[in-house]
Amino acid sequence: MAIEKPEYRVLRSIGAIEIREYKEYWLAECDVTAVKDLRSASNQAFNRLFGYISGENSRGQKISMTAPVQQMPDSGGWKVSFVVPSSFSPEHIPVPNGQSIRLRKVEAGKFAALRYRGVWNNRIFDQMRGELLAGVAAAGLTPVGEVSSAVYNPPLTPPILRRNEVLVRIH
Repeated sequence: MAIEKPEYRVLRSIGAIEIREYKEYWLAECDVTAVKDLRSASNQAFNRLFGYISGENSRGQKISMTAPVQQMPDSGGWKVSFVVPSSFSPEHIPVPNGQSIRLRKVEAGKFAALRYRGVWNNRIFDQMRGELLAGVAAAGLTPVGEVSSAVYNPPLTPPILRRNEVLVRIH
């Protein structure tokens, strides 16, 4: 059974960078503060987010796992999120129990994405973010906001088979 991902269409490619148009989607997101390491932040956030999709929400409802897990640098740490399945209309998304997780809408729009395989860590994120932003600038596009990391596979997936991306909203 395929894991659901946010819906998009590729508008064009600029070298290895795809210019995509995404439909609106929702995230269940939490902050991991005082942690600079991408992998450590993801590990800390995972248990909270997994609890939410396992039923720690206003309906006690289990929510299907989706991809990717997204990480975005934030002052003092990272924002880590799961995509809410599209089967939930905004008014029917189960509300997280507690305040450590919040729901956030990602507006429809254009994003630049750079896909890569292998491990993901701060060094690789910085490298890929640099390549993405350089490609966006060379194409005469303007990034809007922070670059995020997107991880599509479970941790035990062999690195050569992993799908990872860096994305940034553009205009």
